[in-house]
Amino acid sequence: MPLETSGGLVPDFLDAVQTVQKSWKAVGIEVDLKLKETGAFLASALYGRFDRLMMMIRGSVVYPDPYLVQQYLPGQPLHSAGVDDAKLTEMIRRQRRRFDVSRRREILYDIQRHCSEKAYYLLVGPSSRVVSAWEPYVKNFAPNLGNDYGGRLMSAWLDR
Repeated sequence: MPLETSGGLVPDFLDAVQTVQKSWKAVGIEVDLKLKETGAFLASALYGRFDRLMMMIRGSVVYPDPYLVQQYLPGQPLHSAGVDDAKLTEMIRRQRRRFDVSRRREILYDIQRHCSEKAYYLLVGPSSRVVSAWEPYVKNFAPNLGNDYGGRLMSAWLDR
């Protein structure tokens, strides 16, 4: 089965691709690695134009709604896998309309269970992590994976 990717995404990415390829081979899944120039690969793979399999880095979405919309909602530009599941689409739209945090969380858990049963995506690779350091006199500050770095700094203060 062809596996399309690019060796130019980040320095260690091709090593990760080859590790995955070796792991799949150990369980009987043979893939033929098709390397593409990075620009050509991104211009096709991001929009769902690949033969059978593609492997790339997708991340930086730390909130559920943008991730779900981008990955699973039909008609979205970065909907690369072509998932068209009426039940999932309805659940994604329902969680967008819920203001009650606990009820929305339950819908998101239902979405996770549904997606794990369907296995639309094979997710491989590490989770991201943040390493931060600050002086002991900086108070009320903590590292943040999200986009609200300014909000974290607004609540911090210097104790000196």
